[in-house]
Amino acid sequence: YTISRSYIRLDEYRNRPLPAAFLTKLNQQFQLLRVAGIKVIPRFSYNFPRGNGDMNPAPDASLELTIAHINQLKPILQQNADVIAVLQGGFIGAWGEWHSSSNGLDQPQPKAKILAALLTAMPTSRMVQIRYPNDIQNNYPQPLTIANAFRGNRQARVGFKNDCFLSNQSDSGTYEPDLPALKNYISKTAPFIAVGGETCQITPAEHRSDCPTAEAELAKFHWSYLNSNFYEPDLDRWRQEGCYARIARNLGYRLQLVRSNFPSQVQRNSPGERLRERQLSGNFVIKNIGYTSPFNPRNLELILRHRQTGKIYRLPILKSLSKTHDPRFWLPQVGEISVDIRAKIPQTAPPGVYELLLNLPDPMPKLANRPEYSIRLANEQTWEAKTGFNSLRRTVQLAK
Repeated sequence: YTISRSYIRLDEYRNRPLPAAFLTKLNQQFQLLRVAGIKVIPRFSYNFPRGNGDMNPAPDASLELTIAHINQLKPILQQNADVIAVLQGGFIGAWGEWHSSSNGLDQPQPKAKILAALLTAMPTSRMVQIRYPNDIQNNYPQPLTIANAFRGNRQARVGFKNDCFLSNQSDSGTYEPDLPALKNYISKTAPFIAVGGETCQITPAEHRSDCPTAEAELAKFHWSYLNSNFYEPDLDRWRQEGCYARIARNLGYRLQLVRSNFPSQVQRNSPGERLRERQLSGNFVIKNIGYTSPFNPRNLELILRHRQTGKIYRLPILKSLSKTHDPRFWLPQVGEISVDIRAKIPQTAPPGVYELLLNLPDPMPKLANRPEYSIRLANEQTWEAKTGFNSLRRTVQLAK
């Protein structure tokens, strides 16, 4: 596991500000995530009902205090955004699921204000997931398009979490009040946002948790993560029907190197020739056989590693918002994607044979050199666990 989903309980603070000791401890917990080499999907909640009788209404805080709490949390969320995969909406009602609020927070106006506060609390590189598509559409009537995706604006940063996936036709009210329209809205938006959640079971007779239905909807709505502990009967059914392993592999991105093309040799300057830049031109082809692409920013670079000395030279090839050179746009429906490279080789690079490797590190400064946070390609004999590099299994000779 590389991602942990975590409730952060605020029950004791429904009527008062968050104390300094709580904030200090929370910051320490984020630091432990970084040490462990994982990320978290946090959700703040003022309650955790143990049964439906405790749910309606579930005790939460007033709108004013909720906003004040979010403002108190902002510095910690900003400081630790590198280990936050995505922030779940939280705060409102039962389990922070945006329903059954004792303070009327589950109405359109309070929801809109809390969403705005959460988006302000998080840096523009991170998304906030909302429980109900209707709440997303109320704020943004038109689905997100590829032209506006990943640009840091507010609509591009609103994801979707379905906490009753496959329970019945409406996923227990998830797609109310207009199921066809809201499913269409989410299916168009989903390729460009963080989608995740958990299964549950309300109407077993509808049999929506069978493997064909589950796999089709996970792909259609571009799921990135799924709770591995709930709902166990659904997960057991997938094991029995044989799709559990496929779902585990395909959640999120699964990037596979198809081929690469680079010259075997790059010439240096001729004797007496004025010093000029040397360039390495080539390409690699990649395809995504998972359900979706990375939803957070990701770096992309070609690594040249001298075979004798081990010295590395990094050639940046990321072009932010490019449909070919930004991994967030490497969607499964696109098919094979050719990433063309024309990169400058440093003049200080000595002659010799260089291995070619691909690196997709986390761009956040504290994680950029942590191999645990780099993307591993779905190929055999390419991954280097110590470096986080993916070997292209090619070399290039820099001639004398």
